[in-house]
Amino acid sequence: MNLAKIFPFRRLVAAPRLRLVCIPYAGGAAALYRSWAKDLPSTIDVCPVELPGRGLRLGEPLITDMTAMAEHIAAAIAELPGNLPLALFGHSMGARIAFEMARRLDRRVAHLFASAAPGPGLRRPRPGNVHPRPVSELTDDEFKQRLRSLGGTPPQVLANDDLMAHFLPILRADFLVIEHYRVDPALRISSPITVFTGAADHGITASDPVVHAWRDRTTARARIHQVDAGHFFLDTHRADLHREMLVDLAPWLA
Repeated sequence: MNLAKIFPFRRLVAAPRLRLVCIPYAGGAAALYRSWAKDLPSTIDVCPVELPGRGLRLGEPLITDMTAMAEHIAAAIAELPGNLPLALFGHSMGARIAFEMARRLDRRVAHLFASAAPGPGLRRPRPGNVHPRPVSELTDDEFKQRLRSLGGTPPQVLANDDLMAHFLPILRADFLVIEHYRVDPALRISSPITVFTGAADHGITASDPVVHAWRDRTTARARIHQVDAGHFFLDTHRADLHREMLVDLAPWLA
């Protein structure tokens, strides 16, 4: 297993007290978290995850199954040196993957940060209770329209046929991971959970039931922090996220 490719922007620190594993949203790559190593304390071993088929792992087979995805990342974490306590951060699709990793790593997980995602096994509500067709049934044009409705993909990218030819297979694979994801309603993890939401993120703001469903996924405490932004606040409000994360991680860093 090539750990340098799976954790391409990992910062080696002299005396880490905690390992923070960061998982991107659908279509995203490890570069989303590239700056986190310099923005967070030097006692944190920051490990952005490069998922198969993108970034430095372009050309590797894409994964379309949640179990395979979580087990792949968990196996890579197990090969990292040192038995450090873990914190897991995931945004949108990454939050569901992080939860599945927390199931597998259990007592090693100090904290789970679930960002911009409904509780495991739930879907983002849509206006009028409209249920979108599965990604596997969408044409390329319909899938691009789905991306436009979600926001976050620059219009110039959507209009560039060459770029979309590269990104569409990655995005389709990631959406399949989300759409096929199922979880036992009774399943709980033992680590605390902090849920980040965007005030302008339709369907998953701090007041929505699908967000509060995260409270039912842990035997420990859970809290919700709302950011004054839309779905992609990971890209625009990192200082806010880091400040709140350090509050939760303080006992491990003291």
